Amino acid sequence: MKTTFRLARFVCALSFCSLLASCGGSDGSGGGVDSPAVPTLAIQSFSPVASAVYVGESTQLTPVFSGGTGSIAGIGAVQSGVPVSTPALAITTTFTLTVSSGSQQVQAYASVHATYRDRIRMLAPSPVAYTQHVAVPLADGSALVMGGNTSESPNVPDADSSRRFDAVTETLVPGPQLALSAEADLTTAVLLDNGGFLLVVPGINTALHIDSGLRATQAFDPTTRTFHRVGNFNVRHDAGGAATALYGGGAFVSGGQVPAVAVAERYDPQTEQWTPAGSMTTARRGHTATRLFDGRVLIVGGVTCCDQRGEVITNTAEIYDPVSGMFGPTGSMSTARGFHTATLLLDGRVLVTGGFRASDNSATASAEIYDPSTARFTPAGDMQAARSVHSATILTDGRVLVVGGVQLSEVTDIFDPQTNTWRPGPTPAPARAATATLLRNGKVLIFGGEGASGFPIPTAMLFE
Repeated sequence: MKTTFRLARFVCALSFCSLLASCGGSDGSGGGVDSPAVPTLAIQSFSPVASAVYVGESTQLTPVFSGGTGSIAGIGAVQSGVPVSTPALAITTTFTLTVSSGSQQVQAYASVHATYRDRIRMLAPSPVAYTQHVAVPLADGSALVMGGNTSESPNVPDADSSRRFDAVTETLVPGPQLALSAEADLTTAVLLDNGGFLLVVPGINTALHIDSGLRATQAFDPTTRTFHRVGNFNVRHDAGGAATALYGGGAFVSGGQVPAVAVAERYDPQTEQWTPAGSMTTARRGHTATRLFDGRVLIVGGVTCCDQRGEVITNTAEIYDPVSGMFGPTGSMSTARGFHTATLLLDGRVLVTGGFRASDNSATASAEIYDPSTARFTPAGDMQAARSVHSATILTDGRVLVVGGVQLSEVTDIFDPQTNTWRPGPTPAPARAATATLLRNGKVLIFGGEGASGFPIPTAMLFE
C-alpha cells in the first residue's frame, strides 16, 4: 500500500512580518513582547492496519501528526497515535486526514482496497419463511422483505407483513406492517431519492377488497418507517408493467396488462399522485425500464399484442425522455426476449440477460449490452443456464451477479464488464423465487424462495 502525503509550508505574509517587527519582537530594543510562535503542522504518518479487506469488513487507521487538531473525512475527529475504526467498506476507499490550526491545514491520504470473496455464506434461517415476496435495501444499511406467501399465513398468497434484515447482526427481525399486501408477480418496488420507496400494485387479495383494485400504490416513509397509501394509477399496469425511478425523486411506470398496453405514467413525490406520461411506441408487458446516466429511460423487449397466433415477444427497444415527455425508437436486440433483466453498468451501458425468447417461448441463456453512445445492442456471451424472471445485481466492483429464475438451476453466474465475459458464480444456488438485494455494505442478501413442494422456505444467505 502506498500512502501519499501532501504537506504544506507556511510563509509569513509581508504585512504580518512587518506587524511583528513593529512590536519589537526581535530587534533587541527592549520593552518589546516576543510574539507567540506559529505552530508547525506536520503529519508524520497515516496508514491502515490492513491495506486490503473483504467487502463488508472494516479496518483501523492510525494517524500520527503534530501542531493542530485532526479529523478524517467520514469518521470525524481523531487523536494523534490513536487508531480509529473505519466503517464497513463496500468499495475501495481513500480516506483523507486533515490536520488544521486556524486557517492553516495539511492533508494526507490512505487507501483501503475492498474485494469480494466470491462466496455464498449461509446464515441462520429466518423465523418466518417467505416466497413470492419483495425485497428492498434501506439507506441505514438494512433491508426489508415484504409480502408474498409466508409460513405465518400459508393459505394467503400476498401477506401485508415484513421483516427487516439487520446487516450488523445478520438476522431478520419483525418489520412494519404494509398498508396494502404485496406479491412479487404483481408488485414492483421503486426506490425514491428521499430514502423511501414505492410499492406499485398491491397483492391480488387486497385488490379484491379496495375500490381502486390493482391501480393502488403505497409508499414507505424513511423518517417514520411506516407505509401509507398514495395516489392510484389512472390505468392498470399489473401483469408485467415496468417501473423505475426518475431523477428528481419521481417514478415512471409503463405498459403491463393482458393484452399489453402502451400507456405510461409518472409519480410526483410532492403531490404523491400519478399523472399520464404519454404512450410508448409499442404496447408491452414483461419488458424492462432502466434509467440511464443522462436521465432518459431505456425500454427493452417484452410481450406485445398480437398476430394470428396471439401475443408476440419483441426485440425492439425505445427511449423515454422525461424532459420532453417523448418516446422514440432506438436500436433493437438480436434476440427477442421478455421477462428478462436489464442492469445499468458502472460505465453507463446496460446489460440485458435471459428471458423468454420468441422462437419457442423457452428461456435463453444469452445476453446483450446496450451502449447509449451508439444506440446499439451487441452480444455479451451466454450464461451457464437459461433463465427468466431471475435477478441480476450490480456489485460494488462493477460486476453483475445473476441468480435464480423460474427454471430450476443449480448455478449462479457473474458477468465482468471489463472483459465482457461470464464465469461461474459460487454455490449453493438460491431457491426459486428467492430475492437478491444489494446492501449498503456491498454484500448481497439472498433470501427465501420456495422448495420443491412449492412452499416458502426460511433460507437466508449472503454473497460476499
